[in-house]
Amino acid sequence: MSEPTRDPARLVADGGQLPSLVPTQPKERWARAFALLGSLQGYVGLALVIIAGIVTKGSLFLDQGNITNAVGAFASRGILAVGETLVILAAGIDLSVGSMLGLASMASAMMLVKADLPPLVILPLTVIVGLAMGFVNGAGTTWLRIQPFVMTLATLSVFRGISRQISDNVSIGTQVVQGNGKLTPNSEQFQLFGTPGHNLFTGVIGAGIYYPVLAFILVVVVFQLVLSKTRFGRHIYAVGGNETAARLSGVNVNGVRIAVFALCGALAGFAGPIDAAYSASADPLAGTSYELDAIAAAVIGGAALQGGRGNIVGTFVGALILTLLDNVLGLNAVSDNMQLIIKGCIVVVAVVLQRPDLVSNAVATVRRFVRPAAS
Repeated sequence: MSEPTRDPARLVADGGQLPSLVPTQPKERWARAFALLGSLQGYVGLALVIIAGIVTKGSLFLDQGNITNAVGAFASRGILAVGETLVILAAGIDLSVGSMLGLASMASAMMLVKADLPPLVILPLTVIVGLAMGFVNGAGTTWLRIQPFVMTLATLSVFRGISRQISDNVSIGTQVVQGNGKLTPNSEQFQLFGTPGHNLFTGVIGAGIYYPVLAFILVVVVFQLVLSKTRFGRHIYAVGGNETAARLSGVNVNGVRIAVFALCGALAGFAGPIDAAYSASADPLAGTSYELDAIAAAVIGGAALQGGRGNIVGTFVGALILTLLDNVLGLNAVSDNMQLIIKGCIVVVAVVLQRPDLVSNAVATVRRFVRPAAS
């Protein structure tokens, strides 16, 4: 006995779709293929970059020191990318992460040089500074109802101006020398935050662990668990997926939005001392354009800019792609200009793979113009 036919209007009202009796069209097959490729784009991209490195530079690329240095150099931007992902998942954007990192970097150097504070005191203080900056972004986008793009574009300028003002546009070195020619104890310890050649647990675990790499991995693990195992993580996805439905379900939408911006700022504050230690100084322009790398890592890793889709593991893979891509291009003496062009094209490809309809619509448009001409 055949199944009774449902009323089409009722089916659509219930949120369903009318069954199609038309065989699968090529356009639909293309859409499914692109959707599958889009879901795996990060892993495919990472494999391609690794293959390119092995083919062009072989053992030099695979050298442990080369990989560690490459990841360490990108670690601060990778940490920013994790914070950026939280904001993007909630259907926002934060253009000020680079400036927040720069201000946190400058604050850490000033606390070290001018106040001689120990690094274990500096780090939580810079996290608090970043948290406050992120809260400002969140409050502006929720309470004042300013678009995230506009709000964070404004604070990008504000935080950068504060960094330049308090430093008088002068870099502050983090290697403070005593009268005997040796570094102060606090300055010596500060180098463990990221100065190349200074590792944690040396002698206990071989040559030790490079702190920026360890910090990046820990941040990825913690926030992936937050997203996948906590109610707060589910609320982030709900707000990004459908704000109205989330609000009707009892989710505190404004609270979630403020929280993700604040966490993004806190991670920028956490990355600030790493950047200062890596460069052995805090520059008033530190972090310039880091927001582009952070957004690119999230998008390449599968985060949808409209919100509600993505995860931290994907962002980690996206950050690795950018890291190793920079390394491969550098080892092959590719100019900085070409590196920018290549990375920009990769971001465009990543967005297209996330939106199969862009390709199918473009093909349909071309066909509409071509067929009349052919006839």
